Amino acid sequence: MTKIKEIPKINRPREKFLEKGPEALSKSDLLAILIGSGIKGKNVRQLSEQIIKKYSKDFLNLKVTDLIEISGIGKAKALQIVSAISLVKRFYEEKKSNEIIVSSLNDVLTLNYDLRNKKKEYLICLYLNPANKLIKKEIISVGLLDKSLFHSREVFQPAFKYNSSRIILVHNHPTGDSTPSNKDLEIIKKVAYTGHMAGIPVLDFIIIAKNDNYSFYNYLRKDNLSIDYVASNDQLSIFDLLELEEPKYDIKINKSKRIHFHKYKTIENYFQLQNRRYLGNKFKLLGFIEDIVEARCGEVHSFCDIFAGTGVVGERFNKPEIKIISNDFLHFNYLCLKTFIGTSSYNEISLNKKIDYLNGLEAQENYFSKYFSNTYFTLENAKKIGTIREEIDNISDNENEKNILLCSLLYAVDKVANTVGHYDAFRKKLDMTKSIKLLIPNIDNSHNINNEIYKMDANKLIIKINCDVLYIDPPYNSRQYSDAYHLLENLAKWEKPEVFGKANKMVRTHIKSEYCLDEIVYKIAS
Repeated sequence: MTKIKEIPKINRPREKFLEKGPEALSKSDLLAILIGSGIKGKNVRQLSEQIIKKYSKDFLNLKVTDLIEISGIGKAKALQIVSAISLVKRFYEEKKSNEIIVSSLNDVLTLNYDLRNKKKEYLICLYLNPANKLIKKEIISVGLLDKSLFHSREVFQPAFKYNSSRIILVHNHPTGDSTPSNKDLEIIKKVAYTGHMAGIPVLDFIIIAKNDNYSFYNYLRKDNLSIDYVASNDQLSIFDLLELEEPKYDIKINKSKRIHFHKYKTIENYFQLQNRRYLGNKFKLLGFIEDIVEARCGEVHSFCDIFAGTGVVGERFNKPEIKIISNDFLHFNYLCLKTFIGTSSYNEISLNKKIDYLNGLEAQENYFSKYFSNTYFTLENAKKIGTIREEIDNISDNENEKNILLCSLLYAVDKVANTVGHYDAFRKKLDMTKSIKLLIPNIDNSHNINNEIYKMDANKLIIKINCDVLYIDPPYNSRQYSDAYHLLENLAKWEKPEVFGKANKMVRTHIKSEYCLDEIVYKIAS
């Protein structure tokens, strides 16, 4: 028997893996790495070859009892191998469950919604398998789409690489008009003809504009340059033949000329609820949300936004006849919700005077400047922020006024922060050098008389309230919001905790959400 140590290093499974990667190894070599060592009279490679040969067809269904029948494989080693197989199968099944099926024009528009607001022209290609599952979405070009510079190989080279069976092209018109241009027509003719010859048909070519879209689907079918779903002359692989159901692609969609998003006019010396940078902010989707509620929910008398964040969704439905229930368990969000959506009353003249007074304060060294200057803020701004925060506690006549002043500070901080919109890290270059200035919140609380604002665990709140519409938008990322906005939470609570790490974060165990998980589990009570 050749011992594994007698094999040249470059041919040993572990060394070969490290040198050339897993693709260079056989299945038995990969299994040998997992087993680790051989037995008397049989090296690890021979042992792994024996297992692969015996169970090649049923390897993915191996049981511990199967493996321990092989001499040299004990219960612990068998458990290790079967666990590794189970782990890979689990990940594969999860990946399968997350596959995107492109079955309609609406699916394409959803996948490319961001193109509506692009200032440059983009050409995107969706590469699909025979069941219309999305294999890859790729940007083909950015800039002016010119038929004289465009070549079909830019689209079809990736198609061959991904073994794609069909493609959908998506193009945007920054002008706002989705009407096809002559160059659009020339390009789709060129690409569709190439796809027809290559056996990779173009299922659709869609032009997206700000308020409308145009599809070439019927044009492509009319000219026989696109297959229906499965072409008789397609060269199919064995995996393609397993797709028994023909995929469907539905062009029907209700087109609307309605403009869902309007830019709000800024009001000098005032700030509005939506004037914050916040992860997952739904401000630009409010029109769509409103349409769904209007179409599906009938008459609404109460609306609950149970993971409110900035509160823009609840604010959209805030009317005298609708009670808004708004909830967020981060304190800085809660006090801003109280300011805009709550039943807070305040003296506008007094508030204006106090904001002018805070803006005029002479900045001093303080807790905030000690930890957050020359990173998140300039030294002068950090000193000013801490000085203002200290003084707010001194000059506030009541809790409502304090909430409003703190909200004003938080919005002002957002405008001068040296970040990309959150506080998980700061930019290396300190280029946000303008001086901080507090503005007055643009509040109309005449609609808020019946509203309720909470700072609770959503799972506990849900059993205490009643509402006609429950809007559930839990965190859908694995990073905690208390990490991304630790600085604002620190500033709002002003408990002056010890901070640590390069990002100067405080201890946040008490404000961590179970919804921010690698594997998201929605636990809202039904």
